[in-house]
Amino acid sequence: MTSSQQEARVSFKANDSLTEQIAQYLGHKIVSGDMQPGERIQELRIAAELDVSRGSVREALLILQRRHLVDIYPRRGAIVSSISPEDVRELFALWFLLLEQAVDNLAANWQNDDLAGFIELMTELGEQQRKSDSEGFYRSGVQFLELLYLHCGNRYLQQTLFDLLPQSQRCLFAILRAGKNQIDRTYDFLDRLLKAIVARDGSQLRQMLREFAIQYSHTAQAAAAELLG
Repeated sequence: MTSSQQEARVSFKANDSLTEQIAQYLGHKIVSGDMQPGERIQELRIAAELDVSRGSVREALLILQRRHLVDIYPRRGAIVSSISPEDVRELFALWFLLLEQAVDNLAANWQNDDLAGFIELMTELGEQQRKSDSEGFYRSGVQFLELLYLHCGNRYLQQTLFDLLPQSQRCLFAILRAGKNQIDRTYDFLDRLLKAIVARDGSQLRQMLREFAIQYSHTAQAAAAELLG
């Protein structure tokens, strides 16, 4: 067994949903930048590394295509999707439009302990902010989004947000690696967002999201432009 195969076995564990596990494995590599935009995904190599069938890899690539992480072309196979400034601008325009509806629904309908998980995550995010732990802050930030999606109150909206999540993660990963200022700004936004949700203040939530979407989109577009550099 080669060293690359050994490394893949350590970070990859198959379970009943094999195709989803492969998609998550490849998705993480794309989000973290280990696989670059425009890079061709070699099905046979991935299948050998993970000790799975080529058919399972192909099914996983179809999942990643739906999640906007890969593009699949006839006779060329799968390519890691681009993340140009224009891609980012279009993503944020849709993403924050959907987020506005999701937080609106949560603010109007939360009950009892629905917000307990958000409060716990804000405590984790605060600790990670103080330690300048960008990796930990990124992971907790993604968990915050996932929890929000689970409480969005609309299954079609939920599915669309989860399909957009991996591409959103690519942007978040690039933004939060830019330094502590971005971590501080994101923490402040999430803290104010949760307080507005608790207060059921839909008007403030919409205004906050629209303003933050513009700022965050510009930052993510600049990060994408630097990547293309």
